Amino acid sequence: MAFTFEMLLTLSLMIFAIIGYSTRKFPIDAVSISVLGLLFLIFEIFPVKGISIDNFIQGFANHGLLTVMALLVVAQGVYSTGILNTFVDNIMHLNKDLKTSKNTLLILLLLMVALFSSVMNNTPIIIIFIPLVSIIAEKMNLSISKALIPLSYAGILGGMTTLVGSSTNIIGAEVAKDLGVDGINFFSVTIPGLAIAIPGLLFVLFILPKIMPKRINTSISLSNSQDKFIAQIEIDTESDLIGQESKNGTFSALPEMKILLIQRGEHSLSAYQNTKIQKDDILVISADRTVIESALIKYGEQLHPTISDTDNINFNDNNINSGEQILAEVLVSPDSRMAGRDLEESRFRKFTNCIVLGIKRSSKIYREQITDIILEAGDVLLIQGSKQSVNNLKEYPDILLLDHTSTILPRKKYARRSLAIFLFTVITIATGIIPSVAAAMIGASAMLASRVLSAERAINSLNRHVFLTIVSMLALSHAIVATGLAQYGAYSMLNYFPNSSPAMIISILFLTVSIMTNFLTNNASAALFMPLGISIASSLNIDVLPFVITIILAANCSFATPYGYQTNLLVMAAGDYKFKHFVKGGVPLTIICWLAFTLFAPWYYNLY
Repeated sequence: MAFTFEMLLTLSLMIFAIIGYSTRKFPIDAVSISVLGLLFLIFEIFPVKGISIDNFIQGFANHGLLTVMALLVVAQGVYSTGILNTFVDNIMHLNKDLKTSKNTLLILLLLMVALFSSVMNNTPIIIIFIPLVSIIAEKMNLSISKALIPLSYAGILGGMTTLVGSSTNIIGAEVAKDLGVDGINFFSVTIPGLAIAIPGLLFVLFILPKIMPKRINTSISLSNSQDKFIAQIEIDTESDLIGQESKNGTFSALPEMKILLIQRGEHSLSAYQNTKIQKDDILVISADRTVIESALIKYGEQLHPTISDTDNINFNDNNINSGEQILAEVLVSPDSRMAGRDLEESRFRKFTNCIVLGIKRSSKIYREQITDIILEAGDVLLIQGSKQSVNNLKEYPDILLLDHTSTILPRKKYARRSLAIFLFTVITIATGIIPSVAAAMIGASAMLASRVLSAERAINSLNRHVFLTIVSMLALSHAIVATGLAQYGAYSMLNYFPNSSPAMIISILFLTVSIMTNFLTNNASAALFMPLGISIASSLNIDVLPFVITIILAANCSFATPYGYQTNLLVMAAGDYKFKHFVKGGVPLTIICWLAFTLFAPWYYNLY
């Protein structure tokens, strides 16, 4: 088979994409758009039969791409209601009741990450679990840097086990379908995926933490007394905390909080006196922001201090809890009129429509209700309010809104809706009742129609890097097939290994793609190498499906660099990792995955 000029142009563009994605000297979006532009230019100047502009822009309406984008919205809907947080909290309480070790709990959380990642996008899962794993690492005196790379790897391995577990799986399956391969369903990758995931997880759980660096938990070590907020929990008649008895100054239901005092009417009680919580008690607590946020999700308005400055303006918690809620931090400015006054006297809630949940002061910790603390310049207030109210704080002269402290609170009241929509989406995709793209789009639409997500938040959940990368690689993949480059590559590979069995070829193909996916991205690798895998199978005149699954699973093996998979970038910052740490952990894991697949796939697909 002759190597044509059109093949050379396509190969050059493929090399350009690989260099652009791997060196990171240019933004990923710029590389993706450049690839598209060059495809338009090259094949307008040098026309090839079977290639037109329409072929390149078809990627924007690709079913796999639309499915991935819609599932990102569905996953965001589940994440935004905090239902995963609630599930994890219940597991942690069960763990305390069963008195299992902290190591066992960490292993359990990593297994949960793998399980959740098998049915939804793993990025929001990793975002949720980073602080949880951090807390456990602190409790068991384990360096956080020994826990977070395993967290990312567990998510990647779990995502290999179903079609919707990873965008890589969906895109790979859709490219294969466009190339004439049918029969790929929800569970097509499950058994070979488990064959890789199980030995991979054993390495991640028991060996990887031992070879990771040991560092001071910089993200956690700052949570000392000077970085904790004073807050209070007002016990109402329906509170789950009623009847809880303190032991050694803490309550089992509030394990991360230090109880400073219990205010019961005119009496102040100590939590060290084995005190039982009663209705109308006020618990004055000290905790960091993440703990208060978790408590706010669980106990809601009980963390809203009662003050009387709102009575004349018809202000109540129903008003403040309407719509999407923001948690943020503000600083009492040096010339603030709030200084020298308590929360009621400052009338902060009246003027800003925001609630103060906690007060942080660097000099000392007060053992009194936050409504009685006299504010000082330099105090940091943890506040809750609507997005508009928090944005308006920028114009409020008495405080400074601290940059990068605003987060959206989970909308717990929509948790059941989001779970029902999520289960509907997964079940319909798994059973094939309707096409995957239709199920995903219905699920995304339902998240919006049921008000689980606002339109703005749904749009923000769409990852433009993933979108542009997939579109450009789908276009390049079409060029690779139409110019004959895929077929030429297949013939060249078979000629280079003339007497190799299909089992050997599939092993070499897996290793090649698993290496390249660390320098490209997982989605780009699936789109680029799928035509090659299908051409090799066609040349060998054997079933195409094993080669399709090989490309999909190998493209997921982005372990050895922080750039190949988005979750690696998330934990890189949180764990203060360097590039070499991903190489140190990712290379042996890639080898394990390759060996596991090499041993299992030929037997499973009868390739010997």
